[in-house]
Amino acid sequence: MGEVNRLADGLLQEVVVWVEGEVSNLKPYPQYLFFSLTEEEAVLPCVMFGDAAKEASSILREGMRALARGRLGIYVRRGQYRMNVYQLQEAGEGRLRREFFRLMRKLSAEGLFDERLKRPLPPYPESIGLITSLEGAAVRDVVTNITRRYPCCRLFVRGVRVQGEDAVGDIVSAIELFNRACPVDVLILARGGGSLEDLQPFNSEEVVRAIRGSSIPVVTGVGHEPDLTLADLAADHRASTPTGAAEAAVPSTAEVLSLLKQKGTSLESALRRMLHRRERELAVMGSRRPFRDRELVLGEAGQRLAEGEALILNGMRGALRRMGAEVDAHARTLVRFPRDYRDLPRRIHHAYERLRTSFDSWWRWREREQMAGTEELHMRMSSFLAARNSRLELAASRLDALSPLAVLSRGYAIATRRGEVKPLRDSREVAEGEELDVRLHRGRLFCEVRGREEEAEVER
Repeated sequence: MGEVNRLADGLLQEVVVWVEGEVSNLKPYPQYLFFSLTEEEAVLPCVMFGDAAKEASSILREGMRALARGRLGIYVRRGQYRMNVYQLQEAGEGRLRREFFRLMRKLSAEGLFDERLKRPLPPYPESIGLITSLEGAAVRDVVTNITRRYPCCRLFVRGVRVQGEDAVGDIVSAIELFNRACPVDVLILARGGGSLEDLQPFNSEEVVRAIRGSSIPVVTGVGHEPDLTLADLAADHRASTPTGAAEAAVPSTAEVLSLLKQKGTSLESALRRMLHRRERELAVMGSRRPFRDRELVLGEAGQRLAEGEALILNGMRGALRRMGAEVDAHARTLVRFPRDYRDLPRRIHHAYERLRTSFDSWWRWREREQMAGTEELHMRMSSFLAARNSRLELAASRLDALSPLAVLSRGYAIATRRGEVKPLRDSREVAEGEELDVRLHRGRLFCEVRGREEEAEVER
């Protein structure tokens, strides 16, 4: 019997297998560990030795799912079939679920699941990006529901793997692609239901950070009603199914039409109320005296306009009189000057007459246009009088510069015969003993000629 068991043990030692089952009959010892992996129809006794047994004793517990790797063999003394395990790890959803909660706590501490970071979905999106597998039912459900509910929306589909080791990279690349090269209003990340292991790509840290780093609002529809992934917690809106994600991303056409009808009714009612209110206000204003008796308003305005025009007219006439007096004074001054300057008063008077004629003509025209604004008249007349006054002052300054009296201030004098105003220019024009008037800068001298000196003419 022993030889047979040893022979069988030698044959089985060449077989290395991975076995998954539920842990039962757990018996830990200091240097080894006994347990069994069970299923509904079979039980496999297992044993571990040395450091591997010490490490496994810290994680093994009754009822957990475990994945063991080892060599098959037989316990020779008893002829008992067993597996010598040298590598063991937790299997199934238990390990994945603990990893799920560990990562959830980590990312939650960083604030990636904070509700304040959630962005509202646009109520009427023009374009939607869909990230899902092209082979599953999720793409059909999303496309069908979006087309049925909101056919005016454009849909861009990016096919990715949603299960397996390469799924995480595909999903992250698709999110970055939409943000970089194909900006849409909403992103939908969807796949059908499955086990916790099947949904593992949606519980990865890379996908969660890609969703939170997206500048486009993200809607997730992963799995079925009870399924919850870290991608759902990070998304701006979480739907329980791909169909729910499509319904959350777009409004219903019937709802939009109903809302438009309600808004149109509300707008029409508001316009009616506003029109009725304006009509009442207009009726109240029309019943007031200023609107019933137009002369009450127009008469006062016309009276103020007439008074203003009278003030302007009197002011202009007074200014013209003062200017005429100044012109006459300058004309009397010019009489004493040579003939070249004596014609200047006549020209000034002629200009004054033309100015007064033009002003009278303008004023008659202005009287026929009483409703015209007085402000423009005042501005133009002020500008006109200022220009004339400037010209008059310029002429006066020129006359003053040419006046012989200005020369007297520099030490010169003007000599005339007694009773005449014509200046003497030649000593031969007077005789000895003749009386002369000599006008200085200040005052006059009455002189008598006692001698004279003639100067020969210089040929030119």
